[in-house]
Amino acid sequence: MKQKKCFTYYKCRKCLEKSAMPVEDLEVFEVEPITDPQRRRSKWPQHLAACLATLSAVCAGAVDGWTAAGIPYLEQPRNISVNVTIEGISYDEGSWIGSLSPLGSLVGAIPAGYLANRIGRRAVLLIMGIPMVLGWIIIIFADHSIPMLYSARFILGFTCGVITVASPLYSEEIAEVSNRGALGVYLDLMFNVGIFYVYVVGAALPYFWMSVASTIIPVIFVLTFFWMPESPIYLLTKGRIEDARKSLCWLRGVHLPIAETENELKEMQSFIKGSQANASVPNNQSSAYIAICTFFKNITSATFKAIYIIFGLMIFRQLCGMNAVLAYTVEIFSVSGSSLNPYTCTVIVGAIQVIATYVPYCVVDRAGRRILLIVSGAGMGVCLLAMVVRFYLVNEGIEIAVMGWLPLVAVNLYIIACSVGFGPLPWFMMPELLNNDAKGWVSSLAVCLNWALAFVVTKFYPIMMHVLGPEFTYGSFFVICLLGTIFAIIFVPETVGKTREEIQLALSG
Repeated sequence: MKQKKCFTYYKCRKCLEKSAMPVEDLEVFEVEPITDPQRRRSKWPQHLAACLATLSAVCAGAVDGWTAAGIPYLEQPRNISVNVTIEGISYDEGSWIGSLSPLGSLVGAIPAGYLANRIGRRAVLLIMGIPMVLGWIIIIFADHSIPMLYSARFILGFTCGVITVASPLYSEEIAEVSNRGALGVYLDLMFNVGIFYVYVVGAALPYFWMSVASTIIPVIFVLTFFWMPESPIYLLTKGRIEDARKSLCWLRGVHLPIAETENELKEMQSFIKGSQANASVPNNQSSAYIAICTFFKNITSATFKAIYIIFGLMIFRQLCGMNAVLAYTVEIFSVSGSSLNPYTCTVIVGAIQVIATYVPYCVVDRAGRRILLIVSGAGMGVCLLAMVVRFYLVNEGIEIAVMGWLPLVAVNLYIIACSVGFGPLPWFMMPELLNNDAKGWVSSLAVCLNWALAFVVTKFYPIMMHVLGPEFTYGSFFVICLLGTIFAIIFVPETVGKTREEIQLALSG
């Protein structure tokens, strides 16, 4: 009788050869699986892998949060000697320093999907550690040199663009259905940790040491994430089945394949084959024009529906003013007449943001994605409306004692509302809604759109504040939040508890 390979801790010939039982007494090669409490599946390895992968997002958060303390410092006059004082950077230069990061992210997102499909999600994330360290080193030695600051911010932004494409793909592909949402929230959670980290060091340390402290993060990321496995789905697309099996076993906390991991591996293979079948192009169509036409013709209804949902979420995520609020936190509290020190308020905002992002981590796989988006959009709208009222009273010269706390309360509630919905959810719903063949190019386009809008908002937010006034600026953000809430109610499907194939079937109707 031909013996099967033991994948499942079965009592087979190979297993029994290690015991005292004579092989000749064996009549049945496979029976029920052995139950061993120490061999049960564990979820902590996939949480560890997602956590270390999104340490790259801590680097990206530090890039975003650096402007809150960095730009005000650069704008201050410098004393070269006792009698010589040089003016700080101009208002326009400060806006470019703040906005060049999202512009670099836009450029970085363009090849990110292709690179993630070509060399792997893990490899792309590790490679990005090199330009991240380089960008921070340039900032350390740049001082007030505008060309060096521009170059550093663009390089750092480029890495952020690649990270925000590859990291969600990795986290989604290593996750089980039951905790796919929790692992997806890690990206925004770690991003907020990076912002909070820079807020704290910016308030406690001088400008130079704040930049040095930011350089440490990508080094830690590379040294820790290096030991994590590649995504099993990526490995299967490259035909590396044994490597995918080993990766999946490690991620599920077992030393050897068991029945559950083999079934999950088969589901992944089925999902990949279905995606490849939908994207197949006849070999005789060599013309570029025909190939392009065939490409768009082969976009399934499920992919098309996923695209407009993802793009809609990214549009409302950025146009609600989130990046502007984070990038100019110190200035917001200064202009709004807050009764607390602006830098202290900034640290409070960063801490609240990290804590708030933990809420969807706990409930997203229970409450669902759609309801969190609705609550998030409505909550942000109310907070922005309160800010409009506060700025109106300040401009009219009406001072109410209790209103001194309103900016801090409104901004923190805005951050909380953003962090439970429109902050983290679009990132992991992006790969969640797509089939395997469309993940790379759609994710790149969606992240490009996200960072393009982030550039526009970050660049023109200070101009709107000075030219149109804070009431009009925050009033515009309020209208966007209202439209985003309506979009979530009408168009966004619920994906909690559904497998990848079930999501594709639901999208295709």
